[in-house]
Amino acid sequence: MSRLHSCILTALMACVFLFAGAAVPALASGSESPPAPDVTEAPEAPPAAPVPETLILPAEEEGWREAYLAFLDENYDIFAALWPEGVSGLGFIDLDLDGTPELVVFDQGASATLGAHLFDLVDGQVYCVASALDSAAGAFGGEYLHPVGICASFFQSFRLSRTGDGWCFWVDSANGTAETAWDEFIRFDSDGGVLSPRAVCSRYLENDAETGLVEAENYTVGGESADREAYEAAADRLMEAADVGYEAQGVFLWNDLDTYSVPYDGFVAMAEAAAAAYMPITEMTTLVSQAE
Repeated sequence: MSRLHSCILTALMACVFLFAGAAVPALASGSESPPAPDVTEAPEAPPAAPVPETLILPAEEEGWREAYLAFLDENYDIFAALWPEGVSGLGFIDLDLDGTPELVVFDQGASATLGAHLFDLVDGQVYCVASALDSAAGAFGGEYLHPVGICASFFQSFRLSRTGDGWCFWVDSANGTAETAWDEFIRFDSDGGVLSPRAVCSRYLENDAETGLVEAENYTVGGESADREAYEAAADRLMEAADVGYEAQGVFLWNDLDTYSVPYDGFVAMAEAAAAAYMPITEMTTLVSQAE
């Protein structure tokens, strides 16, 4: 009998037993049952909590204006040494959404955009949490300083959005020269009640100065090397989030050169005007249709 015929005969005999209702022989006494198949599945992750459409913030910390103004007054000599021609801008934005704003200082800038320096109020004391320049980081560096540099030119560059995993401020920090260009999407969260800037993704390009063509490009996502597709996907999650249209306010040196260009008095006047210009976020409701 051929092997093929043998296989067919065996299959037919098995079918006869099944249709005849033949019982499966019991296991011999003392033998172990075969292990049951492992059908245990990993538990599914609980669905993410829906992001509320209405953002309600805690009450602001009492005395925040006085604390920031005192800090600026006490450290005027440091600011003057860092930027002898004057600080370009001062403003307040509640970047970590804890109800109390952070201080944003714009420097004089060195190329396409201004450098931003962020300060937070922790237990009544002002700390630098991010600085665009090593010299400023060295002057104000401390336990809460993050290795994140932010370049922007407007207070409105900081956007308040409702993303898939919560409300947040974010900024597209960018700068460049004829040979290089970079931008980094930075999201602002809170870590233990302190503003925590986090680099979401970045892009660095090297260009031919004469033709302007890109010669080399590098991307990161979450601080790790990535390709262009992953970078664009991470950036799009922020850019396509529902923006509520909140416009942060501040004061720039050129808003009133006669007043703010005076070395010490102008610096103090700018700080007081910036504190008065602060726009608190009381309740912001966003509708996706408004952002589309």
